[in-house]
Amino acid sequence: MNTVEIIDRGLKCLSDNLGADETELFISTILRERFDYTKWRHTFIDDINTFEKLDNFVNTSKNIETFKGNAKQTL
Repeated sequence: MNTVEIIDRGLKCLSDNLGADETELFISTILRERFDYTKWRHTFIDDINTFEKLDNFVNTSKNIETFKGNAKQTL
């Protein structure tokens, strides 16, 4: 899979789940804030060093509620 295909799939995923307006807001916020996904992601997984901890993380993540705020509100 090439970069264009990955971007296309990512945008489709965002659009399907957020809608066009919220997708645009999400992308503009990520770009404006110079968001580092890798650094952000490490805050969740730095202490996962066993399969038991990984299983606990996955099971806990399944119970996290979805966003209920106002996606049109910019921070």
